[in-house]
Amino acid sequence: MLSMHLRQLTRKPARIVIFILILVLLTAFFCVSLNLYANSMYNLKLADETYTTIAIMELYADVDTHGNLIDDITNVEDYAGFHALTVYGYDLEPIVTAPSVIKYDLRARYGAFSDENIALAKRGKAPLFTNDVVRFKIRVEDQAQGLMGQTHSGYELPDDGNFHIASMLDSNKYIGITLMEHNPIIIETATKAFNTTNKVYFQMDLDETFAKKYENELKLLNGDENYDFLITIEPYVEYIGIGHLDGLFDKWSRSKDGTFCANYIAFIPDSLYSNWNYYYDLNRIAQANATPTDDAPFWLYKHSDILERPDVLEKYEQIGRAYYINTRSFGVMALDDIVGIPAFHNGNLFIRTGRVVTKEEYESGAKVCMISGNLSQAQKWGIGTKINFDFYEYDYFTNATSWNSELMPRYTYTDPDHFFDSGEYEVVGIYDVRPMTGSSTISEAAISVPWNTIYIPEKSLENAPAEEDRPVTGALLTIWLENGKIEPFIERMNELGITGAKQGDYEARFTFYDQGYSRIQPSLEALSGTAELLLILSSSLLVIAALLLAFFYAQSQKQSIGTMRLLGCSKARAVAAVMLSALIIAVTGALIGAAIGHALTAGVGESIMANANQTPEEFLAFSAYLAESTRVEVEFALGADAKVSLLTCLAALGLFIAGTLVFMLRYLGKGPRELLPRAGE
Repeated sequence: MLSMHLRQLTRKPARIVIFILILVLLTAFFCVSLNLYANSMYNLKLADETYTTIAIMELYADVDTHGNLIDDITNVEDYAGFHALTVYGYDLEPIVTAPSVIKYDLRARYGAFSDENIALAKRGKAPLFTNDVVRFKIRVEDQAQGLMGQTHSGYELPDDGNFHIASMLDSNKYIGITLMEHNPIIIETATKAFNTTNKVYFQMDLDETFAKKYENELKLLNGDENYDFLITIEPYVEYIGIGHLDGLFDKWSRSKDGTFCANYIAFIPDSLYSNWNYYYDLNRIAQANATPTDDAPFWLYKHSDILERPDVLEKYEQIGRAYYINTRSFGVMALDDIVGIPAFHNGNLFIRTGRVVTKEEYESGAKVCMISGNLSQAQKWGIGTKINFDFYEYDYFTNATSWNSELMPRYTYTDPDHFFDSGEYEVVGIYDVRPMTGSSTISEAAISVPWNTIYIPEKSLENAPAEEDRPVTGALLTIWLENGKIEPFIERMNELGITGAKQGDYEARFTFYDQGYSRIQPSLEALSGTAELLLILSSSLLVIAALLLAFFYAQSQKQSIGTMRLLGCSKARAVAAVMLSALIIAVTGALIGAAIGHALTAGVGESIMANANQTPEEFLAFSAYLAESTRVEVEFALGADAKVSLLTCLAALGLFIAGTLVFMLRYLGKGPRELLPRAGE
């Protein structure tokens, strides 16, 4: 009976072909749309996990040379320009709570004192900090220049039996005599880091203002003689001075005891009893500047004189201690995520050896750190090196200056111990930095990575100062945004009045780095939107059309069931025969349709993304806010997934079979003759 029914099907091949073709079209359409939708969901998730969008905010304003805000630039004599500033007490809440903001990181800069390590300059030839408190004397038998009656650079020195040091600030008046060469004996240095070569050039930082302020101190040095520009140094007498040491002409050397031998000493005001501020001018970015206070001691005394002045001696001891710490201080940045550093986010900063600090280490506050290749080379530190640090606060840092980009921490406390935390940190990663310069939308100071920066997890510091006490600047603040949500964020900032030019107030400027997400966003959104629409259409069409097809097929088999039952076939066998034929049609149509849809998916997806890969005019207008970024290469899914295609095949098959079975069950309650066509039908 079953074979007879199957032969019946072949008598009307056109009808069978139509059923199969309709199923092929329905399944292929549904297969393409479901694969595209699955691809779009996968691609959106992949892009969201792979790309990150960050905003770097800088606060600009018209300022004078000391960074004070200016309401009217026409009435200010020392106008320094429109600068990116470092601002304390700025309210970030309206910004970091705006729509599209995921999180933010206001990083902190600290000084890290390591008693076992002198902080060296980039090439490792000399200390980074080169100020010291020096005790010395000069012997007559070792002296080559500066004696009485000698002529130095065409100028006859006083015939008083003493040595002399010239003021560097008087060099315009006495050209060529500011560098006087002596052969000092170094008795002691506060930092225990320096010594001198046999011949040393001396200078004195002294102008008319200082000469008037320290008139009594100069009398202690020069006696009743009023030398126009010279400081008297008596032979065999011990002196103590606050000096800047250097190896002129790149002639640093190192003695057997490990100290660094300088050939130049300039006696200058100390940086402890000074007021620090940022200095601005029209041509350069901000610099940290120190101005001596009224409490600052003079920078050169006879040692016997200072012993008779306990107040000055105490200040010298405090200066010496601060300089000892400064000589062994390293610049540390405490952060929650290295991705927030623009250079790392964009691929300019990369790990050359070792690894990055892990998420678990950030969260647990592990005492690990990452250092630069230059710092590793200078300090001879490698992966696994453990360093003891004592941390302290310091203000008025510069991320970049006109001549270099390095951190110079300064211990500015007279307290003997002003450290808020300490610990032993292990080097786990060594990074390098490719060149990255500023653009018209961001300053170099905000994106540069000082070569001696050490990165540590913020939570590794238990007693760090509160976040509200930290300065806000482009070098320290990173805001994470949802991918593709830059425009809503900017609109909100405009509504709040945070952006836009202002007089006498800060103007916030944002630069966005999205690793190229904005370039692929139109294609991803087009694929997602089109796939969603196609899925709705194809699934609706599949359900409706498959059920209608099942209804018409069941209707077409009504007579066959009646005939089989009249010939003695049971109801079950009659229905089984019809369902088997329906299964053959469904399997054929669904398999062919799924195969065609599977093959077409990649081409359709590529076409949709290609057509959408055109930057709209409104996005071109917005691109002025975007800085250059390093693209992240991601392999997006465009082809069909065999599992998804199989699912569409089963869906079409199931709908047609289930519908046919439901419609067939209506005929089981009728007699065989009721299923046969009546006369005239």
